[in-house]
Amino acid sequence: MCGLLLLASTINYMDRMTLASVSRRVIDELRLTNADYGMVEQFFGYAFAFGALFFGPLVDRFSPKWVYPIVLTLWSAMGVLTAYAGEFEGLNTVSSLLLCRTLLGLFESGHWPCALQTTQRLLPPEARALGNSILQSGVSIGAIVTPLIINAMLTPAPGSWRLPFIAIGAMGVFWVAAWVWTMRGANFALPAAEQQQERPHWMAGLKQLIGDHRFWLLVVVVCSINTTWSIYRVWLPLALQDKAGLAFTEQQTLGQILPAYYILTDIGCLGAGAATLWLHRRGFSVLNSRRWVFSVCAVLVLSATQLPALSRGEWTIPGVPPVAAALTVLMMTAAGSLGVFPCYYAFTQELSQRHIGLVTGLLSFIAWISGSSLQKPLGAYIDRTGSYDLAFLAGPIPILVSAVALWLFWDLPGRPARLWFSEISY
Repeated sequence: MCGLLLLASTINYMDRMTLASVSRRVIDELRLTNADYGMVEQFFGYAFAFGALFFGPLVDRFSPKWVYPIVLTLWSAMGVLTAYAGEFEGLNTVSSLLLCRTLLGLFESGHWPCALQTTQRLLPPEARALGNSILQSGVSIGAIVTPLIINAMLTPAPGSWRLPFIAIGAMGVFWVAAWVWTMRGANFALPAAEQQQERPHWMAGLKQLIGDHRFWLLVVVVCSINTTWSIYRVWLPLALQDKAGLAFTEQQTLGQILPAYYILTDIGCLGAGAATLWLHRRGFSVLNSRRWVFSVCAVLVLSATQLPALSRGEWTIPGVPPVAAALTVLMMTAAGSLGVFPCYYAFTQELSQRHIGLVTGLLSFIAWISGSSLQKPLGAYIDRTGSYDLAFLAGPIPILVSAVALWLFWDLPGRPARLWFSEISY
C-alpha cells in the first residue's frame, strides 16, 4: 500500500514538475514574461485549492479505492495536453497553457485526500508519520527523476520540450492498473467502534473543526510550509541558471543540481518520519517527537537566507569556495523543506477520524490560495529587478515561526505543555 502511495506521489509531482524543469525554454519559445509564468503557476495553485474543497468531502463519502484511480487518470491526461500549449485553436499561447495547468491542478488535488485517508485507515497512529513520510517521499522521487528524464529528451531543436509532457503523462496508465489490481481486496472501512456511531453530517464536522484551536494552528503551519516549498519548486530552476547568481547551465541544472537537491529532500522526508518513530521508542510522546523533528527541519530551512550572499561571494566561509558553500546550504534547505510535511500530515490526522477528507481539503485550500497568490507578484518582481533573492530571504522565516507555535499552542486549552525533559524514560 505504501509503495503504491509513494508511486502516486511520484507521478503527481512528475506531472507538476515538468513545466518548472523546462521553464526557461517555455518562457523563451512562447515569449512569456516571468509574470506570465507566475500567473500560470498561480492559477494551478488556485485550481488545486478549490479542487481540495471538492475532493476532500468526496473521499469522505466514497472510498479512495475508486476515487483515486479516476483523479490520477484525469491529471495524467492534463499533463499530456500541456505538450500542445500554444496550438489550441481560438486560444492564445498564455491562455492555452493556463487552461492545461489549471485543470492539472484541479485533478491533482484529489491525490492528497485519497492518500491520507488510506494511511489513516490502514496504519496505527504511531506509524502514520513514517507512512506519511514514505508517501511524501514520492514527491522527492518525482522531482529527482523528472529533470533527468527531461535532460535526456531535450535537444537543441525548438519545441523539444513538448515530448516530456507526453511521456510523463502516459505513466499514469500503469499506476491505475496496479492500484485496481492490488487494492481489490483492501478494506477502507472505519474501525468497528466508529461504524456503530451515527455518521455526523459534514456541516457538524465543519463546526467542530473550526471550533478546534488546533485547526487554526495548522492553518498557519501549512500556509508556511507549502508556500516555501511551492516557491522553490517554481523558481529554483530559473534561479540556478541566473547569470547574476550561481549561473549553472541548463544541463548542469537538470542533470546534476536539481536531482541532488531533490535527493536531499527525499532523505529529509524519510529521515523525519523515521526520527519521530525513533524518538517515540526512546520515551518521547508521539506529539513531542513530531514537534522536535519539525523544529530541526525548520532550522535547516532557515539556512536558505544565506544562499544569495554565498552564491555571489559577498561573504565567504574560510577555505570553502563560494559555489560549494552555496550548494551546501541549498542541500540543507532541501532536507528540511520536505521533512516538515510528514509531521504536519500526522498532526492533521489527529483532528478527525470521520472527516479527514474535509480536514485535508480545507487546509489544502487555504494553503494553496495563500501560496499561489504570491507567484505572479514574485514573477513581476523578478521582471522588474532581475533578482531571485526575495524567495530565499523571506521564505524560511514562517516555517520557524510555525515550529515555535506548535510548541506553544498545540496543547491548549487547559492543558499544560508537555515538556521534552518530563517524558524521557531514565
